[in-house]
Amino acid sequence: MEIQTGIKIQKKQESPPLIKNIKDPKFLLMYSPQRHDPKYGAVKPEVSLGNLYLAAALRENSFEVDILDCCIGSKHHTMEEAFNRVTPLSAGKVRVGLAPEMILKEAREFDVIGISSIFTPQTYMVEETVRSISEAYPDKFIMMGGINARTQMKRFFDAGANLICLSEAERTIVEVGNVLRRGSHDFSNISGVAFMRNGRIKINPMGLIDNDLDRLPIPARDLLPMDRIAEINRPHGSVLRVGQLNKPQPYVSLTTSRGCPYDCSFCHISTEIEGSPMGNIGKFRYQSVERVEREALAIKELGAKYIYIEDDSLLAKKKRALAIFKMFIKFGFKLGDVNGVNLSHLHKNDGTGRIVIDDEMLETMAEAGFNRLSFPVESGSQRIIDKWAAGKISHETYDISALIKKANSLGILVSSCYLIGYPDETYEELLMTILVAKKHMDAGSEYVNFTIVTPFPGTVLYDYVIQNNLLLPGIDIADLDWLHPSIQTRVDPNYLEFVSRKVWEYLNKPERIDIIRSMVPKQRNM
Repeated sequence: MEIQTGIKIQKKQESPPLIKNIKDPKFLLMYSPQRHDPKYGAVKPEVSLGNLYLAAALRENSFEVDILDCCIGSKHHTMEEAFNRVTPLSAGKVRVGLAPEMILKEAREFDVIGISSIFTPQTYMVEETVRSISEAYPDKFIMMGGINARTQMKRFFDAGANLICLSEAERTIVEVGNVLRRGSHDFSNISGVAFMRNGRIKINPMGLIDNDLDRLPIPARDLLPMDRIAEINRPHGSVLRVGQLNKPQPYVSLTTSRGCPYDCSFCHISTEIEGSPMGNIGKFRYQSVERVEREALAIKELGAKYIYIEDDSLLAKKKRALAIFKMFIKFGFKLGDVNGVNLSHLHKNDGTGRIVIDDEMLETMAEAGFNRLSFPVESGSQRIIDKWAAGKISHETYDISALIKKANSLGILVSSCYLIGYPDETYEELLMTILVAKKHMDAGSEYVNFTIVTPFPGTVLYDYVIQNNLLLPGIDIADLDWLHPSIQTRVDPNYLEFVSRKVWEYLNKPERIDIIRSMVPKQRNM
């Protein structure tokens, strides 16, 4: 089913003329430079798995493909040209990464430019990248993917994009490539894409979602500059510079599942449901243990020693998770997960109706190589958790302090994460969260993080905020981030920002604060 939105686009209303050598299109998949506030923490390489899966799918179908992270550069770029190139922007922000002219040079020999945009804070730099390539090379085909790409599609079509993938795209990008191979720009038979026709956005909703993740290709990690990523040593969460891991560690990301059994209102999974244009990709689906083992072997061959697991809900199928961890034991990896460990899955019913810590799960994880976990506590208020976080934690039945102590006794470092600034959160509930965070630090949490509830497009929370006119005056969607208030709340927004900084400084250890501040990029006049 094709949907015409009726939204008119200001520029580049039609597809570009057929490009040369279209029968053999070459793909360049890109991550944009980063726009960053140097007052708050570190810039980290993105290197998300999305582009790596797409590159592998293209290679399996005989397309030539390469990957470029414009923030960190490739092997032939110096650090001064890429990650250490920090230039000032407006409003105190900085731009980190390759200069626009360098990006254009890299794109010159490719026919199709694929640009990832997962997170809303990437918007300005992605927009800059799309616009500069479109203006410099009007004959190149620019396609995009990611949550932010689909939720701000008009903005990116205005900048010069030709097609935006709405859903999981391993199959889609190959279908697009085959259309181009035929010398065509007719994408009307491809599901899960938006494109331009007669100056309007046309949307083809996603069809059936493939539940068999074993059919996914092994991500093309070999296309990343692994040595440079290890040298920068800043995975998601900045975890490898903390504790005893003070030397650069070759690391990679891994996912063993997609989707999540929970639908927290502030998460994109809350809208990725049956009947949505992107399809039911929020449904929890998973790879077999055998498929995960094949990928572990490929990672071993790359020489990586640390695996950062990116699942949204790693432990949702507990027997499967245990089997994976037992399989990992023979590889000797160091493992970390600061994204998808739901505390419900670290507990179990003891057979008498009592909820207790799942000792077997934690002990097996420790034996498998886990030395770091992050606990998503979300709030100290049970009312808030039940209303906004899918009721995934029970402060009444879970002893999170005991869980932290148990993990520490097994050699697993724990960090704890909290959200503050829910629309109807009271001052008393804010204080409850601060006190719970203090309690968890006293129990042995290595550090705590506070982020401010943000209505990112593509979430139920965003729809709620827009419907109730709760955005603060002057807020541009592209300015949304986790560090600054953006909505009207019962707690004064300025107070929220003040508290999030001061409580973070008060509760965390000086060495943690020093580590984060040491990674703030230094501005240079370029």
